[in-house]
Amino acid sequence: MGELFPNQYYGIEILKHVELPILLSHDFDFYRCVQFDARLYGKTVSELHSGNLRMSRKDNRYSDLFPGQKLSYWADSPLTSRCEVKKWGANCDLLTFCAYDDASSLMPTVYPREDLKIVDGIHFGFDRILKKLDQKIELSNDEKNFIEQIALESPDCLAYKSEARKKGICFLFFEHGFRKLSLRRVYLNLGTTPGKARTSVCCAVTSDFMPSLESYGYCFLPKARTSYKKEYENSEEYLMRKQVKEYLWEMRTHKGP
Repeated sequence: MGELFPNQYYGIEILKHVELPILLSHDFDFYRCVQFDARLYGKTVSELHSGNLRMSRKDNRYSDLFPGQKLSYWADSPLTSRCEVKKWGANCDLLTFCAYDDASSLMPTVYPREDLKIVDGIHFGFDRILKKLDQKIELSNDEKNFIEQIALESPDCLAYKSEARKKGICFLFFEHGFRKLSLRRVYLNLGTTPGKARTSVCCAVTSDFMPSLESYGYCFLPKARTSYKKEYENSEEYLMRKQVKEYLWEMRTHKGP
């Protein structure tokens, strides 16, 4: 199957479910912007990223498609993510998360690696059901049953068209799908006038998404500074990811007995 999403690396294989609008693939970039305020200073990148997974609200788009889950909204590009957050009244103080699907990494932080299972609400007719949800139109019994069939496949996220940017695509991640995301970089942008600060923390390098586990322990400070919290290395997240990294490295370098 050919390229379907602008935020996926070219030439990657995409598998489709025989009957349902569900795709299985990898090698994506995702972006999310959130309003930044002083309360976020001092929080580690790990804490900031975890905060992207939240309980849904009634006004969240498609939040009731598969109820009873925490959700996280991402986009196909920095521009789409900015347009989305601006739609909700954000100012120019923004925190931007750039993430990738962990299974794409040469050294994933979670093992075993699993490709993303995406409900495609753009290319295979499922958009007709999404439009009815947008317009608060009651679904037919057949449509409800169709959604139940999709839910049984435990998808990771839903792809749908952005309302804030004409050519943009958004991705609604469900809780277990969100766990498959790792960070490439986190940007802090404070305003747009001269003298305003911008800084970032790099969490993965090279086209192979080689993770820097310690980067998740950095935090942002005033005046575009960053600081490392060494106590992060005692966290469960860090210790588990380090264990996976060491195991995979041993597998790659082992040359036999």
